[in-house]
Amino acid sequence: MLNRMEQDIFKEVGNIGAAHAATALSTLLGQPVEIEVPSAELEHFSTIIDRVGGAEAYTAGALLRFTGDIKASLLFLMPLQDAEKLISQLMQQPFQFFSEHHAIGVSAWEEIGNILIGVSAWEEIGNILIGAYARAISDWLDLSVHVTVPASAFDMVGAILEVALLESTKFGNMAVYIDTRLSSLGNDLNGHLLLLPEADAFAAVFQRLGVEVDG
Repeated sequence: MLNRMEQDIFKEVGNIGAAHAATALSTLLGQPVEIEVPSAELEHFSTIIDRVGGAEAYTAGALLRFTGDIKASLLFLMPLQDAEKLISQLMQQPFQFFSEHHAIGVSAWEEIGNILIGVSAWEEIGNILIGAYARAISDWLDLSVHVTVPASAFDMVGAILEVALLESTKFGNMAVYIDTRLSSLGNDLNGHLLLLPEADAFAAVFQRLGVEVDG
């Protein structure tokens, strides 16, 4: 577990990233977006899965990886219904990935095309969100890092975390969980930011901040 000082450090990183993300998303959507970060903690994947809604809950995800001064993966998850609300704002029309009813006068090919547009919209939103947090980590900690192009995914929580876990070697099946709340056009949306360290990533962060790591 993180001690209080370490929790505050990652919460501050989350707040800085949230401010960058809110500004960029507001510009993209043409509407005000507010993002807050209530808490940050080192959590076991089983706890994170419960927080995100369960292993079989469908979610939209964005993932990127760091190399350089630190090696880590950064994963942002949002419940699929909340992601659809943001996508609807960007597309300026109602959007669902899995509609129970076939739209009247719309062909199957048109529906497929609409879904592909929605996927593209999420990729843009996900890139902004995950990129803002990556810049916050790099800039605030004054670290030299290289980041991969963010990858997007739409799957069950358990499946996405299983892929992310393959890149985490320091704490096994644990990650820094940064709770994220978004608000736009009266919609209250939940986000879940996970930092999965590789090698001695946390040691590099805390050393840069002059914080003595427990253990």
